[in-house]
Amino acid sequence: MINLLDILWEVFKDKPGQKAVVDLLIKYGLSVRDGNIYLGDIRIPFSSLAEAAEVDRRVIASTVKSIEDNPSLKRFFNRLLPAGPFLRDVARDIGYTVLVIIPTRDQPGIIAGVSTILARRNINIVQIIAEAPQLIKVQKMYIVVEGEVPGDVLNEIKDLEYVESLQIM
Repeated sequence: MINLLDILWEVFKDKPGQKAVVDLLIKYGLSVRDGNIYLGDIRIPFSSLAEAAEVDRRVIASTVKSIEDNPSLKRFFNRLLPAGPFLRDVARDIGYTVLVIIPTRDQPGIIAGVSTILARRNINIVQIIAEAPQLIKVQKMYIVVEGEVPGDVLNEIKDLEYVESLQIM
C-alpha cells in the first residue's frame, strides 16, 4: 500500500513555498477542488492563502496544479474537511479548561488513559483534538473539559508513562 504522506513529502520536498501551502491546507482542513481551495463550501481566494503562507499568489496556483496532477493527492485534498470549531482559545470564556498533553511517543491508548482518569472523577470531556504525528513535529493533544480539574487528577495524568508534559490553559 502506498503511503500518501510519502507521496506528499516526495512531491513537495524541493518546493519549500508549496510545502508551506500544503501545511496550511492540512492544518485548516482546506480542500482542493476544480482548481480552487475551499473551507467546507466556502471558496478561499488564492491571495488570502498566499498572505497566510507568506508566499506569492503564483505559489498557491502551482501548489493546486501539483495536487491536481497527482491522482493520490487529488483524491486526498478533494475530500479533506475542516474539523469544526476548536475551543482551545475560548474555553475559559465559557467555563472550560484545556489540558494540553505532549506524549512521549505516538501509541495506542493515550486518549483512553487520560479519558479514563477524567471519567473516574466525573469530569466531562467536551472536545479532543489530537494532532497527527506524521504531520506535526511536536504532537499535542488538546482536551477541553467542563470546569476546573483538581490537582490530584492533573498529577495522575502527568504520571502516565506516555505523557511527556501537561499544560493547563
